[in-house]
Amino acid sequence: DEVVIGELAARAGGIAAGDTIQLASWSQEHIDVPSSTGSAPETKPIESQVVGIVRFIDDVQPARGTDLTQAVLPDGLYAGPGWAEAHGSGFASYGFGVGVKLRNELADLGALERSLAAAADGWTLPGEPFPFVSGDEPTLRRVIDIERQAVLVFAFIALVASMAFVGLTLARQLGRELADGAALVAVGFTRRNVLAGSLVRSLVIGLVAAVVAAVTMVAISPFGPVGIARRLEYSLEVRVDWSVLVSVLVAVPLFAGGVAVAVVAWSTRMRQPRVRTARMTSTIPLGAVARLSINVARGGSPRAAVGVGAAAVSVAICAGVMVASFDRVVAEPIRYGAWWDLAVGQYSDAGELAAGVELLRANPMVVDAAGFVENREIAVLDGVPVPFVSLDPFIGRPRTVMLSGRVPEAADEVALGAATALEMGMAIGDTLTVTSSEVTDVEVAVVVTGIAVLNNPVSSNSTAGSGIAVHLDLARRLSVRTPVAQSVVVRLAPSVDRQTAINSVVRDFRGSVRLAQPQTDLSNLGRIRFVPWLISTLVGILALATLTHALVTLLQRHRGDLAVLAALGMTRRQRRGVGPGAGMVIAACSIVVGVPAGLIAGRWVWRLIAARIYVPSGPVMPLAFTTIVALVAFAVAICVAAVPTLLLTRAAPARQLRAE
Repeated sequence: DEVVIGELAARAGGIAAGDTIQLASWSQEHIDVPSSTGSAPETKPIESQVVGIVRFIDDVQPARGTDLTQAVLPDGLYAGPGWAEAHGSGFASYGFGVGVKLRNELADLGALERSLAAAADGWTLPGEPFPFVSGDEPTLRRVIDIERQAVLVFAFIALVASMAFVGLTLARQLGRELADGAALVAVGFTRRNVLAGSLVRSLVIGLVAAVVAAVTMVAISPFGPVGIARRLEYSLEVRVDWSVLVSVLVAVPLFAGGVAVAVVAWSTRMRQPRVRTARMTSTIPLGAVARLSINVARGGSPRAAVGVGAAAVSVAICAGVMVASFDRVVAEPIRYGAWWDLAVGQYSDAGELAAGVELLRANPMVVDAAGFVENREIAVLDGVPVPFVSLDPFIGRPRTVMLSGRVPEAADEVALGAATALEMGMAIGDTLTVTSSEVTDVEVAVVVTGIAVLNNPVSSNSTAGSGIAVHLDLARRLSVRTPVAQSVVVRLAPSVDRQTAINSVVRDFRGSVRLAQPQTDLSNLGRIRFVPWLISTLVGILALATLTHALVTLLQRHRGDLAVLAALGMTRRQRRGVGPGAGMVIAACSIVVGVPAGLIAGRWVWRLIAARIYVPSGPVMPLAFTTIVALVAFAVAICVAAVPTLLLTRAAPARQLRAE
């Protein structure tokens, strides 16, 4: 009387370890009734104690559609042989299977088959033997690989932006300290002496930074991995990767030392001190404040700020393109191969299926309906086992979503998923041979009529590119028994209120009504939807820091020029406009470079991702979001520049000139 329950079911039903639950079922002949009518169980309830919560692959990457009736808990209930012996015979089921752990993995498969052949009748291997997580493992690997790449992109952008910001800051500080470098050389210091002093200082800074970075990396290691990989990892202890730590301890001081060498080489090469003059030579027909702002926004610091700002704008727009493109695919099921709105029932009996179809035919809000026939084990295409799907049309003219070509219209025609076509090197017009692992004398030569976008409302681990779509006549020839559609997929009339139409179907099918669902790959992408925003936020923060540092440095450098202009008659209000004007110039340059770069990068990245999961949906160009990013960049630049300008103009010009 003890069971364990899956993590998703426990969460959905509010069930915890230690709870006692009541279980009941239906008679075997009425096994399809609950999924259609939602009627009450027929057997006497029994009590079982939940002794644990378990996590399976489906808990890690749920891909089932939303159950609108809330009559079925997601995931499953798991019982041992004692419970099955005591209560299993009273529960209707589709049969029993046994999961087997082999001592030498699949190398022992032949021995297992021979032992089963010599055992009692009733023990067989289902079609081609397959690993326990065969359907889910490829999708898991794909999404973990995407998450890994997202982390690497995040790290690369953070590294480049941090190097730019830290390098510029260190260079400016060393430049100030080496302002008298030429004079020191003139009085006897060698260039080597100047270099050694700056190099030692920079190496000490770099070494301290490297130690802090290494300690921080070890301290935050329990927060990794991320995403689905984190849910698959039960042990999240502190980890030490010595190769990475040693690389950091070497690379950071070397970077700081390289900056010192570059700055010293630049500073000591000049024989005479550099004389700065206020440049008001612009021929642009603008006012004095605008021309001064443009002249202030020149030099190395503004160029670096423009570069980092352009990176921030482009990454933000790229993130907007990716998220908007993903959201559109999820919001429009036909883009991932689901031409239907709902799936109803879970059938194994032809009579119950016919009764359900009659309910749909009587509903005026249903415009298309088809029985969905699928099998993941019996079809063999040119010697390669492939899953197949087929439609049994009941209402209207339901059609498989095609990427190119046309749907199969006869038993000697098939449409391939994009991944299957690529793996087999097949194209439209090619001829293949389809056989069955169940029926030995079936061998059909078929012509490829198109490339299909496959979506399976029955299986929780379908992919858009793997498998074939076949005509119903061929599906029947491949199976020993006449296949019964496991579910019926329904398209609602677009001219009526959607919620009203959904409610009309739920009333007739109280046991199981499910919304169209994206494939596992696409569902898993939703779990890392935040990553582009995270990357853009990081780059934005670094761009803000770089812009602030550049503007403060520029205004400090030109404080004498502003004091002279004040003595010549420039008002305080005009001087306060110089900093925001320079910020606007920097922001404008960043936007001019960053916007097209972000749009191009976003389109390219989304097409790359969509191609990997075989979803033929193009990128979305979020023009409103692009405008908002540009306006925010301008606003941030003005606000950042306004504060140091205000502080700088508070001092009297005479005091500033005396300081000069």
